[in-house]
Amino acid sequence: MIGLQLADIYTTYRGLQYDCVKELNPLAGERPSVQKMFFLKTVILAPAIEYDLKREALTSKAMDEINLMMALVIGNNYNVWRGADKKCNKR
Repeated sequence: MIGLQLADIYTTYRGLQYDCVKELNPLAGERPSVQKMFFLKTVILAPAIEYDLKREALTSKAMDEINLMMALVIGNNYNVWRGADKKCNKR
């Protein structure tokens, strides 16, 4: 899960290097820094995971679903980044 979160930050960062790409997460803003993306993930995900662990709500199935969703997000980020590389200007 941590690796997928870092991959999300990396692929988002790479996409944001182009003038035609912007972040869609309203909490992050259109052009967040790597530090801001890392901070937001830490501040939001760590307490949520800890809470679910205490309630025993974070099952193996739930983790698989979360990881699948993150893999889809990363795949989309990669496609946006590679498409921008062909069509847009680097900032």
